[in-house]
Amino acid sequence: MALSKDFKQKVLAAINSKKIKSNCELCGQNNWSVADQAVTLLVSNLEGGISLPPPHIPTAALVCNNCGNVRLFALSVLGLLEKKEGGAK
Repeated sequence: MALSKDFKQKVLAAINSKKIKSNCELCGQNNWSVADQAVTLLVSNLEGGISLPPPHIPTAALVCNNCGNVRLFALSVLGLLEKKEGGAK
């Protein structure tokens, strides 16, 4: 599902509020785009157990328009996860 333009603006505002160094650590440029879709990182159980659905971390991806470096930001830390029914995030 593609992220709305409004959501992308919220991602950028939340990241800017954290005062993160904005230059790309690989090429030194400061030219980023928010990816059109959220990225989910699956969390592995190192003890070999399997749970379905697997635990995951929803993230927003910023892509350097110069070199393609990708930065991931946890939506929960940015305060951008919508609360589900019952109050759980």
